[in-house]
Amino acid sequence: MPSRRQVAIFGSIAVAVFGAVLIWFGAAALILAVYGHDRQSAAPWLALAKFASLAWAAAVGWMITWRRLDEREKDARKLAWFIGSTTAILLTAPIMLLWLENGGTVLARLVGHRGTPGVYFALGWVGLVFAQLLSTLVARAGWWAAKC
Repeated sequence: MPSRRQVAIFGSIAVAVFGAVLIWFGAAALILAVYGHDRQSAAPWLALAKFASLAWAAAVGWMITWRRLDEREKDARKLAWFIGSTTAILLTAPIMLLWLENGGTVLARLVGHRGTPGVYFALGWVGLVFAQLLSTLVARAGWWAAKC
């Protein structure tokens, strides 16, 4: 049975994730409804909406949740993010360089006719974020295995 503290932490994380998704998709739907197919005009507003969703996630997920953690959990998170993020960057940087070396043909085949600089940026950003999350989870599991 989870403690009250754990329920509060999970609740604030859920609010952070749900709010970020709601802000991003709600704003994106509204912006695309206003601008339609004029992507050039919609791009700055979409970037602002993405920033707002990330700011929401950071504010709720970090500031509120961090105060509710005990020292052991804070140490686990700090170490996992440091080790996980560093490992992800070190692993994804050579992959990005290899894709640059072959002219991006792998990515060009992957995205087909939708291949714009924005799509390539998004693929790189999403790949790095997923690599960071995965390596952070591995580092966190290793930390807990070593401490428990």
